[in-house]
Amino acid sequence: MQGDDLVPCCFDPARAEFPTRVLSLDRVVDLLPVTHAPEVIERYRAAMARGERFPPIAVVRIGQRFLVADGHKRLSAYQALSRAPVLVEVWPIRRWLRDQWSQLARKSGQQARLLWRSRRDRLARQQARRLALDTLGHWRRVARSLAVRLRRAAGMPS
Repeated sequence: MQGDDLVPCCFDPARAEFPTRVLSLDRVVDLLPVTHAPEVIERYRAAMARGERFPPIAVVRIGQRFLVADGHKRLSAYQALSRAPVLVEVWPIRRWLRDQWSQLARKSGQQARLLWRSRRDRLARQQARRLALDTLGHWRRVARSLAVRLRRAAGMPS
């Protein structure tokens, strides 16, 4: 933490596009706590421990909670270092929807191009297969994350 302003030292409010807030970690809900890249989280954790600065975690407010919209790995790295409040950037719903649409459009275009090329290109078939497996892996992580959240809500060990 920095001085009296209580801004977590590893997050830089100047790198936010929208208003920022400092929130207790129990108000920040990550619907995807199961990651596919633990090595990235460890790299971020080490960088945070060295004092490097990151953009704030992007969240969308839903009632009294704030859902992580961007920054799942940064949040996991921060939680490994501290239980202190975290600096978040509060996205309006429109910004979150734009982000979701952009991801959908990018992935759909990538899949369409690979499918078109795969008719005659063996490498494109391999890439299409890899993309399909990555997509399945993503949805498996979503399902595992939801299962972890449900077990925690029921008071069971995760």
